[in-house]
Amino acid sequence: MLRLPEYLANRLPFFYGYVVAFLAVWALICSSPGQTFAIMAFAPLLKQELGISDTQLSLAYMLGTALAAIPLSFVGPLSDRIGLRKTAIFVAFGLSLACVFMSFAQGFFTLLAGFMLLRWLGQGAMSLLPGNIISMWFRDKLGRINGAMALGIAAAFGLLPGLLMRSNDAFGWRNTYLFMGMFVALTLIPLLVLLLRNHPKDLRLLPDGKEDEADESNGKLELESDAPPEEDHEISLTLREAASGPALWILGAGMLLWALSGTGVIFFAIDVFGSFGIPKEEVRWMFTTFSSVMLASQLLGGILADRYPANILLSFGFCLLAAGACIVPLTSGPSQMHLFALSFGAGQGLLIVTSATVWVRYYGTKHLGKIRGTIWCTTVAGSGCGPALLGVLKDSYASFLPGLWLFAALLIPLGPLMLLATPPVPEGRSSEAEESPP
Repeated sequence: MLRLPEYLANRLPFFYGYVVAFLAVWALICSSPGQTFAIMAFAPLLKQELGISDTQLSLAYMLGTALAAIPLSFVGPLSDRIGLRKTAIFVAFGLSLACVFMSFAQGFFTLLAGFMLLRWLGQGAMSLLPGNIISMWFRDKLGRINGAMALGIAAAFGLLPGLLMRSNDAFGWRNTYLFMGMFVALTLIPLLVLLLRNHPKDLRLLPDGKEDEADESNGKLELESDAPPEEDHEISLTLREAASGPALWILGAGMLLWALSGTGVIFFAIDVFGSFGIPKEEVRWMFTTFSSVMLASQLLGGILADRYPANILLSFGFCLLAAGACIVPLTSGPSQMHLFALSFGAGQGLLIVTSATVWVRYYGTKHLGKIRGTIWCTTVAGSGCGPALLGVLKDSYASFLPGLWLFAALLIPLGPLMLLATPPVPEGRSSEAEESPP
């Protein structure tokens, strides 16, 4: 019996990988319940109804995010063992249940548990898996596809907070969480079950739908045997092998400090810029500048990521982040605030698409889940600790300036350091190259 993906792969006038790319974009959109921009829409109502303070809310968010990194460390290896399709279905089902759980939160500890589930399954796993899925289906076009994926999360970032706040006003925050759980369950899980496949070879295809190796434009191969096509993997490293070189450690440190500083500044943006005399209404326009520039940078960065070395682009991206971080403590008016948004937003957009391509191009696909999952765990943990660190320093010194300068100091060395994050050379490759005839 011919299943739907097999049928579509034979009938569509384009490569089936683009269907998979749509699924990845939709999965990213459905990760929104665990993203900071969605959770913040519930914050005032959570404090009011649960009777908790700002400190308790921030603490629950930080601890929930940090604890989420523990189960998240198993998601990557699980996808390597049972496949991305089964793992994504499990995560989507769990995320829908996490939304239902949040609708029954009654106090600090249930809120903490709810944050942990949302951050683990939403911001963590459901953000990690779409990138791994795309990496299986695309190689040469990977940067451009990741750049296009930015449209989905940018749309969610721009539209969802307002929709959630209106839903909270109309139906209450508990019902809104129930609606989100139903939305994920009814729109994402069926698509994953019906359409997602782990790898192009499952449909007798090659990554990118390579037309030069196929008889038809959708990348379908005509094979004499029933065996799936074999890929020419240039590299396939385990986590231990990847960790033996400097690139993984440099990349991991960069992702951690980027999440730490970026989340810290954005989480407290209204208070930070308010301390410099900028009214809240003006700060809101900063987010528009930030998101618009980040989206443009992602689209451009996707093209650049397919043409230039990843370490060069990463270096430039971290230089932009560092420049933006240095602008914040020097702010004296709205112009400096928007200049921060331009620099930091452009750097973040470039880093998002470049870092999404670097893992498969440096380390291959065989152990991609474990390698990328390990790095993502530290990234998620850093995103939870950034706001807490800035808040503690602000309370200790009665000013945001010490924390802001600390973030800038942490980011400045990363630009030059990224130049050292060059692709690893597997053992034997140099010798094989020397022995091959000219």
